[in-house]
Amino acid sequence: MRTTNRPPTRILVTAVLALGLASGLTGCAGGGATDPDSTTAAAGLGAQWGSCMRSAGFDVQDPSDDQVRSGSVVAPQSIDQEEFGTAADSCATELGVQRADSAAKEQWRREYDQVASCVRDAYSDFPEQRPGTLSFDEATYPPADDPEFQQLVDECLQRYSPDTKTQDAG
Repeated sequence: MRTTNRPPTRILVTAVLALGLASGLTGCAGGGATDPDSTTAAAGLGAQWGSCMRSAGFDVQDPSDDQVRSGSVVAPQSIDQEEFGTAADSCATELGVQRADSAAKEQWRREYDQVASCVRDAYSDFPEQRPGTLSFDEATYPPADDPEFQQLVDECLQRYSPDTKTQDAG
């Protein structure tokens, strides 16, 4: 399921692995520890995470609360993924979001490898992916703009990683 209703111009699905795996978003606000429940109730987890990331120097939109909780917030391709992951982890910890365990991380790696293989069955030139991620757009992989390709990705995700939520990153 996409998180937006507009036609996707770029799909970027990133497992928690790419962002430090189901981050524990902490320490961006700069103050002492706060009660995560009271803070979250006031502004919403996604809004707080977005504010924290903007304070850390990243121009991001507020994700959904579910994206923050699952650690599936998408890092823009044009930025340093490691720096983004570190900031995301810091913000997660501050907000009290727990990291995924190694078993969950390994499950995501396997699922996304299966999804990439499924896509490669129909698109043999589909590029190799970083472990635990699916990342492509029409600028780096022109077939990504084809609705048939996008439908195939959705079908492969549903088959091999049904809990994954995709979003339009463009």
